[in-house]
Amino acid sequence: MGAAAVPVAVVTIFFAVIGGVLPFVIAKGPNKGVIQVVLVITAASCWLFWLCCYMHQMNPLIGPQLHTTSVWAVMKLWDGTEFNVTEDIDTTTMSPEITSTSVH
Repeated sequence: MGAAAVPVAVVTIFFAVIGGVLPFVIAKGPNKGVIQVVLVITAASCWLFWLCCYMHQMNPLIGPQLHTTSVWAVMKLWDGTEFNVTEDIDTTTMSPEITSTSVH
């Protein structure tokens, strides 16, 4: 799955309007310069954060890693599946306290 051009363009235009157009529309006042700087920095920061999150979804660094007991809990609570530990799962990679009790 690659990056689509439409979402990147739409979000870039949105933040360009916030950081590039709105600072010139601000009414005159004692804090006009501060408000302009805040708008530009906010738009740039939010756009960069969004871009990093969007790109990270294309190629995640790590995948989910669940412990065996977590998988058992998910199966039991979500599916209602009950099984015997010794029949369904290889117990050679488990810790001794897990293999000594069976899940019913």
